[in-house]
Amino acid sequence: MMASLDCEDIMIKTQILKFAVKNWKVIAIVLLAAVMVLKTRYDYHLMESAYATRIESTEAQIQGLKEIHKKELEEKQLLMESFLNSMAAIEEEYEKTRAELEEQRKNKTAEYSRKFSEDKEGLITDIEKTFGFEYVP
Repeated sequence: MMASLDCEDIMIKTQILKFAVKNWKVIAIVLLAAVMVLKTRYDYHLMESAYATRIESTEAQIQGLKEIHKKELEEKQLLMESFLNSMAAIEEEYEKTRAELEEQRKNKTAEYSRKFSEDKEGLITDIEKTFGFEYVP
């Protein structure tokens, strides 16, 4: 019984070998097609993975840009507030100085009016000192 199984086994192997030798081109084509299908699926999987990675990277870049933009807007707002505060302080100082100058002008006008009516010689001396020319009556 064992010998008959061995004999059948050998005959099957011989028939398989004859079939393989006779149809080796077809078998090679089928194997190459299978390898090509598996390689294509592997490459497709790699492309999908690369695409997903690229999308994640782009989303991370967009998020980073949004954060940078937000910080820039906050800094811009702080600078604008600082600028407005500085402008208010400058305007206040300007008004204060303008009021002082107006007061000085009024005082000088009053002084020159008084000198014109009371002390013409003092007025002449002030004009000669200020403008550097000589009074000729």
